[in-house]
Amino acid sequence: MNNLLECITEGIRRVGIVGHVRPDGDCAGSVLAAYHYLRDNVPSLEIVPFLQELPYGIRFLTEGCPVREDDGEGEAFDLMISLDAASKERIGAGRAAFFACDNTVCIDHHATCLTGFGRVNRVEPQASSACEVLYRLLSRDRIGYRTAVCLYTGIIHDTGALRFDNVSPETVMIVSDLIARKIPFTQIIEKSFTEKSLVEMKITGEIVKNSRLFEKEHFLYGKCSLEMQERYGVSVVELGGVVAEMNEVREARVVFFAYQFTDRSWKASLRSKSDTDVAKIALNYGGGGHVRAAGFSFDGDPDLVAEEIRGLLPETEEVPWTAY
Repeated sequence: MNNLLECITEGIRRVGIVGHVRPDGDCAGSVLAAYHYLRDNVPSLEIVPFLQELPYGIRFLTEGCPVREDDGEGEAFDLMISLDAASKERIGAGRAAFFACDNTVCIDHHATCLTGFGRVNRVEPQASSACEVLYRLLSRDRIGYRTAVCLYTGIIHDTGALRFDNVSPETVMIVSDLIARKIPFTQIIEKSFTEKSLVEMKITGEIVKNSRLFEKEHFLYGKCSLEMQERYGVSVVELGGVVAEMNEVREARVVFFAYQFTDRSWKASLRSKSDTDVAKIALNYGGGGHVRAAGFSFDGDPDLVAEEIRGLLPETEEVPWTAY
């Protein structure tokens, strides 16, 4: 597949678009970019974007969009498109509709996605984001304003505002093209990436304060229990930025953040600023992701999981950074 419009063959009237569970900026950005692009270029289609609840900072992406949070159980679609989901099991809203459809497309950038799980697949592990992969499947002269906003948001989120080492020269050229379309690029970063509510700042501060740094492994571990979430009055969608804040700690080369979402179940996020491939660690627990960012879910004691992960890390001395 070289162009998304190649998928809109004769007889396709109803299209569903899905992302992964607990959608982030790249997931929401790619799902809604595909929605706007198809709506603009094939107005005869009925297009249904499926997304679970979004973090507050990226809810602006859904303005005016008929986004659904259900599974699509019992509904028939002529085509289902998955974006940014590393596996079928990771699909969130619209999952039942995707599984029931024979005509499926998988667009992704996770190395753990391998060859994809759709009838048609476009998986580019070297890409910074699903939005970057999607951009290459769109005709540049057909990209509208709202599509550009969504693509830019996704790329910015998965590259840490172009700070992560998944950024390539082509990533920068794509961002340049999107900015040239007069999108509010600085406001998108502020509203969706850096701006946080006071309660988010407070709970993040407590998590960081109570975190533990294992100096020999340069490993930082933090957690957030249900009790803490209830005490601050936050939901799990408001904890998405915590791991990024922990990753700013100078002494940390690998970061592990776990938050509780049922009595025994936890969601874990891993980040790496070293040679450690955290996607491989996540695979040990049935998860996946990228070399520098990955995640998984688990049941049990997060302290024990943190010790297990610590045991996988080498003891290293801090080497002063130099650009030369």
